[in-house]
Amino acid sequence: MRVIMPPLHRKQDDIRVSNARFKVVSCGRRFGKTLLGVVLAISCALAGGAVWWVGPTSREAGIGWRAMKGLAQQIPGIVVKAADRQIVFPTGGWIAVLSAQSQTLRGEGLDLIIIDEAAFLPGLLNVWQEDLRAALSDRMGAAMFISSPNGRGDFYTLWQRGSNIEHPDWQSWQASTYDNPFIPKSEIDAAKRELPDWVFRQEYLAEFVTFAGKVYKTFDPAGPMIYDERDPIGSDECWGGIDFGFRNPTVVSVGRLDRDDVLHVDDGTYLRESTTADLVGILRDLQGKHNVRSWFADASEPGTIKELRLAGLPVRPAPRVTGDRDKSSIRAGIVLVETRLINGRLKFRRSLRDHIREFDVYRYPDEKSGSAGEVPLKVDDHAPDSVRYMVQGIAAARRMQGTMVVV
Repeated sequence: MRVIMPPLHRKQDDIRVSNARFKVVSCGRRFGKTLLGVVLAISCALAGGAVWWVGPTSREAGIGWRAMKGLAQQIPGIVVKAADRQIVFPTGGWIAVLSAQSQTLRGEGLDLIIIDEAAFLPGLLNVWQEDLRAALSDRMGAAMFISSPNGRGDFYTLWQRGSNIEHPDWQSWQASTYDNPFIPKSEIDAAKRELPDWVFRQEYLAEFVTFAGKVYKTFDPAGPMIYDERDPIGSDECWGGIDFGFRNPTVVSVGRLDRDDVLHVDDGTYLRESTTADLVGILRDLQGKHNVRSWFADASEPGTIKELRLAGLPVRPAPRVTGDRDKSSIRAGIVLVETRLINGRLKFRRSLRDHIREFDVYRYPDEKSGSAGEVPLKVDDHAPDSVRYMVQGIAAARRMQGTMVVV
């Protein structure tokens, strides 16, 4: 059966025509990885092949399913089993879309497996070696791992195989957003100006960024983000962030969001060896002073949050940014904060000396020591976490209200 597929741009086509059995593609945003994967999957199924499309979660797998279904429905004679997320072709081939989080990945003989957002699949190497690899053996099937980078984890390990002569069946690509001719270069250049450097390199250039050195590289304790006098409140709204410490410092931050979406960290406390009773008293004082709409607190302390709510304070857990992936959520929250700094939309009152000091010294592990990691050190992180929780909360509140406030 001959079916006309949508055209691929040159980089996509280079990957498609490669004879490598195992392909690992590190992609920038809007490169077109989903379309590439869909074209390969449907081509295989049209030839009578059995295909799995695997996403880390049901939500992410659903992105591939919708794209697959939309293209496949144009083919005469196909059967779409929506409840099972399966498409059966008149050639006898079929495609099933699965979630690694909620479905077993064993028991099939397959011609092709496409692992989407592979860098975000927990235990990717184990899933590949213990479950997926065996499913390809009896048919000598192929696999493609496609994802934007996410630190240097299992996806990076597989990506490295593509340049290793000990793995001749493997080939790797680094495909940036610039490789997609349908995305205006001016749009990508604008993102480069507006985003933290490491974010742009990872999300648009598809680089495997190492996390080392200062977290908020834009922050300058002598720069324009520091101010002396507090402006009148006017019609501005106030929000709060809380990082619980008890033995470590407990840090409270109050931010005033003005009409230009500039968040002024106007007030706060830095408490050592405090109790919940101490915190209740301080929050009540700040609540009366600023009329804080909501306090967003460290979600790992639900018991303390409950006590504060019972005391009549509008405290809630800080929302995660990227679902249930802790490291990814922390980094995504850091991106929200640093993007505000870059664009002049996060400022600190000079009197908050401990806040300013910690923002200046907050660090990732040292790459030279061989201990570079994906999340910052748990040192001097109390004020940065407090402000991050507040920024994440504001972003979530704006999304719920349906307003388009850039955070």
